[in-house]
Amino acid sequence: MAERPGWHGIPPSADRYVPPLQLDAPRGAVTEPPSSPALWVDLDYPDGSRRTAKGFAMAWTGTMVLAQWIEYSRAREAWVDAAQCRRRTLEPRTTHAA
Repeated sequence: MAERPGWHGIPPSADRYVPPLQLDAPRGAVTEPPSSPALWVDLDYPDGSRRTAKGFAMAWTGTMVLAQWIEYSRAREAWVDAAQCRRRTLEPRTTHAA
């Protein structure tokens, strides 16, 4: 059988992923909603840079949010300060007549 063409191994650029700084997971009460609100999250990195990512709030406390976003084709998560997050409005999907 001939080898399938395409990428094999680590996806391109995934080996350059640097996780953002994050808070320790909370020990107290955490809200885990049935659906995750869309948000913009400001992620801080060890080199002092900051990047805004389009993501979702997977869980939260009164002061922290578990943000999830896609980076290098993979879902990433980090607990961040709630002040680093703001709500994002999703545009309603339009359906097309068949």
